[in-house]
Amino acid sequence: DQRHVFNMTGIYELPFGKGRRFLADSPLRHVLGDWSIGSILTLQSGAPFTVTTQVNSVFSAAGALRADVARNPNLPNGERTLGRWFDTAAFSQPAPARFGNQGVNLLRADGLMNVDFSVLRSFSLGEQRKIQLRGESFNIANHPNFGVPGRVFGGPGFGIVSSAGPARRIQIGLRLVY
Repeated sequence: DQRHVFNMTGIYELPFGKGRRFLADSPLRHVLGDWSIGSILTLQSGAPFTVTTQVNSVFSAAGALRADVARNPNLPNGERTLGRWFDTAAFSQPAPARFGNQGVNLLRADGLMNVDFSVLRSFSLGEQRKIQLRGESFNIANHPNFGVPGRVFGGPGFGIVSSAGPARRIQIGLRLVY
């Protein structure tokens, strides 16, 4: 249930150089020609998650169980922090031999905002082959994309966001297109 996902991508070949609108016959075409820029934008709402328990209180099912929940654990946006993503006091351990009453995916993690950007220059190697010199930046805005908060009732870091996606990365590469 990823409620909102928006992806947009685009590549623009700059209009300079041989066979293009500008500088087609100018000596500057060797420097300014055959450049392209590209970008990928990703926006999405947070992924759902369920609070589980450390202790299996039914003694028959394998794995973690859902915790009991007494009230809506979702905090308003203005009260939500990395140290307290949801109301941890709303949860409790189910009684022995009883399953928790919490529904599945009651809470949501932080959303994602990411912009990747590339600049590339193509060098022709005949009719059908070329080499591209590429400069690429992932998460160019260096926007923090936080991970899922601790979701094990009674566990260390319960309700605390302690991870994030990768920071800005930059790479340079060569690519043979044939």
